[in-house]
Amino acid sequence: MTGDFKVLIAGGSLVGLTLAVSLERAGIDYELFEKGDFAPQLGASIGFYPQSNQLMDQLGVWSEIEKVVVPLRVRYHFDEDGYCMETSIALQYLQQYLKYPTIFMERSEMLRILKSQIADPRKLHRQSPVVTYDETPEGITVTTADGQRFQGSILIGADGIHSRVRQLMADKIRPTDVALAEGIEQLPFAVSRNDPAAPFLPDGTVHNVYHQNHSAITATGVPGLIFWFLFVKVSSTRTPNCPRYTEADADALAHEYGHVAPGPGYTIQDLWTARVKGSLVSLEEGIVSQWSHGHVLLLGDAAHKVTPNAGFGGNLALEGVAHLTHALVALLQDCGPSTAPEAEQLGALFAEFDRSHRPRATTVVGLSAKITRYEAQETGFLRFAARYLSPVIPDRWKAALLARFASRAPRLTFLPVTTAAAAAAVDVGRSIREQENGTGNAWLAIGLVGAAAAVVVARLRI
Repeated sequence: MTGDFKVLIAGGSLVGLTLAVSLERAGIDYELFEKGDFAPQLGASIGFYPQSNQLMDQLGVWSEIEKVVVPLRVRYHFDEDGYCMETSIALQYLQQYLKYPTIFMERSEMLRILKSQIADPRKLHRQSPVVTYDETPEGITVTTADGQRFQGSILIGADGIHSRVRQLMADKIRPTDVALAEGIEQLPFAVSRNDPAAPFLPDGTVHNVYHQNHSAITATGVPGLIFWFLFVKVSSTRTPNCPRYTEADADALAHEYGHVAPGPGYTIQDLWTARVKGSLVSLEEGIVSQWSHGHVLLLGDAAHKVTPNAGFGGNLALEGVAHLTHALVALLQDCGPSTAPEAEQLGALFAEFDRSHRPRATTVVGLSAKITRYEAQETGFLRFAARYLSPVIPDRWKAALLARFASRAPRLTFLPVTTAAAAAAVDVGRSIREQENGTGNAWLAIGLVGAAAAVVVARLRI
């Protein structure tokens, strides 16, 4: 299909490996370069909403994911005193609407599954970070740390928040445009053992606890394991100056907030003691102003970083993969098997990617930021909303609004809908979009009226 067209991918984590699988399914040649090993165990987890699981189903990956996860079904929200403010089964309704569950799993296991789907492992280069690149009118050449050089048509910077490709691209545009995001919180996260004989919380369960200026989330998405995050507000800094933390830093912060109870009967200290692996990072958010230059495009965290409270980051990254692969397939079909796209056509493709994906990224980053601040209870109104407004909004309404949001995610139109569940998800997505001028907007209006009433009451009481 592609002739001499080749995609060079810097970064072999979620975005890079998913893009590699997607390109293989489309018959597009590629080479992928990862600075470390594939699927390292860093204590990180990943959450997927139904739209991402449908994408994985199209790629033929969902059947492997489904074997190792337990769908999330119920969520409990606690205040700092341990009072359960809300019990929600909105995730069950969301699965009912979209036919796929919401899941949480080890990032390393997700990467292992993706890597196992690669047809030609010779295209994956471990311990081979891209250190520089050179462009010509015909394409691009990357040089890796061991001095090897690889030629391709375009370079995709999927190398994360501290992207080397973004740095190199910024040097060619304007040296001051390296920064991506603001660091707003410290984030200890870990995978801990969840003893089936005496579990911290049952499988398929999420606990949220809200304190002023810090919050925590725990989730049991895999039998025997619990994934958790502690969000601690700090003074803002900007990348690339956000600090890198040590294991001793993580241990100290976990002990400082060890008394925090994400749910009944256990604390952060209990989780930290039972950890399999844990880390401490700066929680960052933001969107790069320019995603492409010449033959280079940024993708995933290299382009936009989302706070993890709502679990939207990985899902947004996969939407970017879908947008890009779809655009490449269309361009190469237009060019034909023996004609390589010209620089102007690639520039137009990158511009179209920006027009398609940036509005969604802006929405997701903004929404996630609001949820992060909501869970940190930054204002009196947010404290009021968590205790008195959210609990009275029906779970079906919440799920319907989430389903409308999910239905706007891109699909891989060059691949068939492969299962009855995926076909149902497409049908439900279409019906939800059709509701936008009907009951969906009515539900949203009711929520806004409730919020307005809460503001009035909050002003009277706080």
